[in-house]
Amino acid sequence: MAESYVSTLLLLDENKILADLNSIAIEMGLINNVFETSRIYIYYAVFARVLGNVTQTIAQYLNDIDIEETNDEALLEKLIKPFIKKKDARVAKVILEFKRRDDYTGESSEIFIPREFEVMTEGEDPIIFRTAESRVLWKDSYKVLIPAYSVEFGSLNNVLPNTLTYFDNEGSYLFNEIEVTNPYGSYGGRDEETAFDTRNRIDLFRYGRDGSKEFLQELLLDNGVSYYGYNIVEYWDGFGSVLIALDVDEEEYFDIVQSLESQKRDGVKYYYCRVEKIPANMNITVKITGDNMYTEYQTDEIEQHIFTATQLYFDNQMYVGKKLSRNRLEAFILQYLVDEKYDIYEIDLEIDPTSNVEIDTETGQVLVSEFERLVANQIYTKIEYNEEWLYDKSNGGYSGYFNR
Repeated sequence: MAESYVSTLLLLDENKILADLNSIAIEMGLINNVFETSRIYIYYAVFARVLGNVTQTIAQYLNDIDIEETNDEALLEKLIKPFIKKKDARVAKVILEFKRRDDYTGESSEIFIPREFEVMTEGEDPIIFRTAESRVLWKDSYKVLIPAYSVEFGSLNNVLPNTLTYFDNEGSYLFNEIEVTNPYGSYGGRDEETAFDTRNRIDLFRYGRDGSKEFLQELLLDNGVSYYGYNIVEYWDGFGSVLIALDVDEEEYFDIVQSLESQKRDGVKYYYCRVEKIPANMNITVKITGDNMYTEYQTDEIEQHIFTATQLYFDNQMYVGKKLSRNRLEAFILQYLVDEKYDIYEIDLEIDPTSNVEIDTETGQVLVSEFERLVANQIYTKIEYNEEWLYDKSNGGYSGYFNR
């Protein structure tokens, strides 16, 4: 209801109505002057009190059902429902890193990490996450990455990096071999929005309903999709059309599509598809400048560091539709290995011919379409030593290359 109507009704109190009735009576010649003891005045006074109460009640009701003014949350929720949708509470997501303990001196074992395995923060009231799938830390592997989700809903579950470091190892003695952490902070956790919070957004809602890229990005993040888990292509099929490629599992895909469709404005056409994973096989040569030949354990460790660095790069840099720059990946792996204890001065990376990928002959980049995402598949490593340390095996030395 318009604010002016409410203001007008609020002015029509008992005294205003009584004064207006007496003025009308004088104007029509019913009375010459106002006498408070006269019958007509008493009649008008009774009528004015009753009508004044009615107008004040109506004004209060109109004020209560005004979206901008009401303080009744239950009523407000009903009032805003036709115009805007409240944001539901959501769980947080994270990538957990299980790795072998540096201080473990026993023989490595294959460790099965089950689905819904619980990892938590420190403290008396910890924040708990559960693994979304089961994986195996193989005997010759140093670490494994597993996606997980929070047990509870809410923004409190958006924890900082390296805070999910505790788990119950009583189930199996094998868990004494490993430790866990979250290299990156969790994301996507959200509290349920109150009706008052939704009202604060309603003025901006008209500007968000045009299907713009920024609006869709906000919706996808609200639905728990990470920054790297989607691609939005505007004008996919002409003006007003958008392609939304989602890198999520099948169950999440249909839930997200339904959520986006429920908030789509008429006249805007959304096209949806699940992202196609393009596996890339790579040959990575590590050039060593030191004066020592590494043991088999050390070469295994270097290989594991290469696997981890490559996986981190693809997980956090290679979003949907992004081309792969070999130079940048080489620099990332080199920087990752430089932080370790090995004398490595150069990384050479080549895409293996067995990969079914398209390579730009001018830039050397690996190309993908808007709805594809490159993923690291098979990684072949080779350690190449300084030429000054090449020895012939027949003389009891080592060859200059170590292939994996």
